Amino acid sequence: MMTKLAVLVLAFTSLTHIGHRQKLIEKITPIIIEKSDKYNLEPEMVAAIIQVESSWYPKSESEAGACGLMQVIPKWNPKPDGSLYTCEELKKPEVGIEAGTKAFRWWLDRSSDNIPLALCSYNAGYTCFKKMKHSYVRRVMNVYHTIKKK
Repeated sequence: MMTKLAVLVLAFTSLTHIGHRQKLIEKITPIIIEKSDKYNLEPEMVAAIIQVESSWYPKSESEAGACGLMQVIPKWNPKPDGSLYTCEELKKPEVGIEAGTKAFRWWLDRSSDNIPLALCSYNAGYTCFKKMKHSYVRRVMNVYHTIKKK
């Protein structure tokens, strides 16, 4: 019988357009599971966010200043001591996934566990409480459902 880790690695790498990142996915899946458990999230949802945000490219950086696998913006997601992450720190999978899962949990709590609203807010902040960005939410949910079916 396969372990939860093996099942998730297989599901994550089976997405056709990320198979070339299999070794990276195998390396970071335990981090996804650990941080998902810590913040009471589904690892499949975290993987879906990673897929849409960075296509599993840890060195990803957006024009808006979002960094790493989960595209965390340093100025909006401080460290526990209140200081700010650097983009280089967030590009380390352990650090970026910690910050991203913590931020997503924060948005879930603010939205009473409304996943589409939390996803939209994770992507665009408070503007989503006024106007949802449906394309981002659809993309993440499509990847999430694809992974869950595997």
